Amino acid sequence: MNLQIMPQQWKKIGIACLVAVIFIVSLLMGGLSAPPLVASAADAQPAGIEIELKQGSDTALVNGKKIKVQGMYETKGVTMIPVRALMIAFDLEIQFFNSAHEKSFTLNSKSYRDYSALVKLGALEAQVGGKVVKLPQPAVEKQGSLMVPLRVFAESLEAVVKFDSKTKTIRITRAADILVDGKNRIGSSKDSWSIAAPLYNPSEPTAASWFGFETHPGVWNWSGSLNANPNASFIVTIWTDDGGKPLTDDEALEQLKKQIHTSWFTVKKRTLKTNDGHFVGFVAGHNEPFSVTYSQFWILRLPEKTYYIEIYIGNGSLAKHEWVADQLLPTFRASFDEKDVNSKDVTLLKQ
Repeated sequence: MNLQIMPQQWKKIGIACLVAVIFIVSLLMGGLSAPPLVASAADAQPAGIEIELKQGSDTALVNGKKIKVQGMYETKGVTMIPVRALMIAFDLEIQFFNSAHEKSFTLNSKSYRDYSALVKLGALEAQVGGKVVKLPQPAVEKQGSLMVPLRVFAESLEAVVKFDSKTKTIRITRAADILVDGKNRIGSSKDSWSIAAPLYNPSEPTAASWFGFETHPGVWNWSGSLNANPNASFIVTIWTDDGGKPLTDDEALEQLKKQIHTSWFTVKKRTLKTNDGHFVGFVAGHNEPFSVTYSQFWILRLPEKTYYIEIYIGNGSLAKHEWVADQLLPTFRASFDEKDVNSKDVTLLKQ
């Protein structure tokens, strides 16, 4: 369900959704005057993950910070590491299930990445991502800490394991998840905007794969993906309006009083900084029969033009939506450099 709002329909249709978002956000946050969360362009690029564990040590270095842990150890040739280090590094939450017959726990990702694991203490199998995985040694509890086999769980988190035999140190690393192309940009010379090209499919690094189609004159719709994975794609729609004054928050609220779309609920109001100004955004949820879908509406008001961006991820979590916006929007520019050989003009692409 991608809400494609056209420029000429904005004041007739788009307002209803946007103002509904604004109104409910104002209720949740104590009014429209509540200070929004602000993220700068410097915060847009995520950092990689690194865990450093040393044999015989009860501390671990997790993403540059020291934490107290149960020391790793080896049993029957298998290195066991503390679950706590994985939880902190990979942003996982844990839930325990204890009965008279068995003890188990689940690990689930709190971030934009999908990850889940069900582990029974003492069992040689675990469920990771819905699949049964053989364990070389069972998960155990040692002095109040949960310990799991290193390689199986590190690799299930798409991390790389390296061992330094001289220092008896293990490093678990995962590269930063990058959403946008660090070199190429896409934009419109006609409507004066450009943005970092989102990665989609590494096997198709062409301008045509960055953009889908022009749904209506001046309304561009394209796909990107989470961590360059085509199976975890999102849709972005962007358009501009240089006719008339853009709606203020108060004006949108007045419109909402006349027409409320009750199926929408809001989660958060945010702002993201660009070189040209601040995008004001509203993350809205919509109740589907068996799930919740989210859309984001972003507005950048400038004296000469107003820019609108919508981001949609089918069945995507709130964390995924925030991650996409945090990387993509700070790269926005209210201009297009025709002399830049790395900037692709969408108005010239063959449809």
